[in-house]
Amino acid sequence: MERMTTQQAAKELNINVIGLQTLLIQEKLPIGYAIKKPGSTRYTYYIFRELVESYKKHVEEGELI
Repeated sequence: MERMTTQQAAKELNINVIGLQTLLIQEKLPIGYAIKKPGSTRYTYYIFRELVESYKKHVEEGELI
């Protein structure tokens, strides 16, 4: 699966980067996931293009996930 940056995904979903990161951390956005390593304060984000496209399709069709 092809990965995207948080900036790319936020632009495609028309939301800001901080909002996208927050939703991933809270597991409320089904386009990837956020991982925080033990002892770290930072997250690593894994966002997949196929999941972003699928999510956009569901939103356009009025099916909120």
